[in-house]
Amino acid sequence: MPAQATKDTTINFRTTSETKNWIDRAASLLGTDRTNFIVQTMVERAMEVVEKHNTVTLSDRDRDAFLELLKENTPNEELRDAARARRELLDD
Repeated sequence: MPAQATKDTTINFRTTSETKNWIDRAASLLGTDRTNFIVQTMVERAMEVVEKHNTVTLSDRDRDAFLELLKENTPNEELRDAARARRELLDD
């Protein structure tokens, strides 16, 4: 997140006093304020969630099957369908 970005919106939420105290303590230990701690933590977590969502993890068996399919010279109909579906998904 750029340090010079203009802050042009707000996010409000309610929480318990205990949660607020934990957040304040953690922020203090890091030498920052509550708002910066919350924003930094939320952005880091959001990036993790998006990255995990965009990453495909295969089992060893599935990886081996995938690599075997890549060795074939001619794409079969299922591969053509998958490529078509991916293109349609990315065009949205």
